[in-house]
Amino acid sequence: MKNQPECYGALFPDFTRLAKNEPLVSPAFTALLVSQGIGVQGRSLEVKREGWERCIGCAEYRTCYDLSLARLLMGTLLATRW
Repeated sequence: MKNQPECYGALFPDFTRLAKNEPLVSPAFTALLVSQGIGVQGRSLEVKREGWERCIGCAEYRTCYDLSLARLLMGTLLATRW
């Protein structure tokens, strides 16, 4: 296997680790659930433009993107207890 960057396959945050009031960070995105008591009052997803530009400029971008999407889908399946 080729030597991929350390961030390979982690383009999106690992949403299985999303917790209230704790930013979840990946190279290109930051997600946040805002809560002040019971329930969630807000959600945000920030695109980190510089990180995104680095990602799309990387020689490994296409396969990294494919793996990142697969991880996102699998994490979603696990979270919904299919």
